[in-house]
Amino acid sequence: MHVKLTAPAAFSTSRYAAFLKLVGYKAVPQQVPFSYPFVESFRLSMLAMSHRDFPFNVLGAVLARNSSSMSRPIRSDEALTYTASVDPNYVRNEKGHIEIQIVCTGTDSKGDQVWVNSLTVIVINPKAKRGGGGSKTGEAPPTWQLLANLSVPGNAGRAYGALSGDRNPIHLSSLTSRLFGFKRPIAHAMYLVACLEAELANAGYTAKAYPAVFETEFKRPTPLPAKLQAVVSPAAQPALQCAVLTGHAEKDVILGRLYSK
Repeated sequence: MHVKLTAPAAFSTSRYAAFLKLVGYKAVPQQVPFSYPFVESFRLSMLAMSHRDFPFNVLGAVLARNSSSMSRPIRSDEALTYTASVDPNYVRNEKGHIEIQIVCTGTDSKGDQVWVNSLTVIVINPKAKRGGGGSKTGEAPPTWQLLANLSVPGNAGRAYGALSGDRNPIHLSSLTSRLFGFKRPIAHAMYLVACLEAELANAGYTAKAYPAVFETEFKRPTPLPAKLQAVVSPAAQPALQCAVLTGHAEKDVILGRLYSK
């Protein structure tokens, strides 16, 4: 399934400014963050997933992982032509949930594909045991340095949903999230990714060369409101390792890697 804009779309100035404020940028970055074209293009993904030929109901779905790449820095005054594609080869994971791959792209005025985002969405099997992962590899975690303490308000789901168009009921209120087994609304995983990227940028950690990739893996849901930590491991090479942890740094919420190809 493939959805495409027929004309380039410029970044919304007001939406971009609201995004930077919401996720915690202290200054306007020199180039558009990896996580922002996702906000501009997400409505295309929803069109694909709400098509009558799409075989699953994505209400209540959660995210597993995301990879966002840029072939070059993107300016906020550019216009991109977006596409969204759903991989028809669905995977049933070990817990019985369905994993769907959604790939969005952004092409510039020269016809060059400058942004590619691959998102894995999990359609929950209600009979499966719910719960987050954490690392199961047995490897020692990196030595983390604190970037910032994150105070995520209870309305973060509604605020990010208004920007991106992702109004999944699990993010909006306790009333709607309870329909899908969550006692409280949970944060958008991509919102937390954007917060992590903002804190990296605030501390001077950005892509040093292009093409560049920002990969994230989502370990557990975050009920709102929440106290979290954004951390980094500067010694990690060749990829800069980063993470969002629970408030006392006891559990992984998001694990990330920023690197140049």
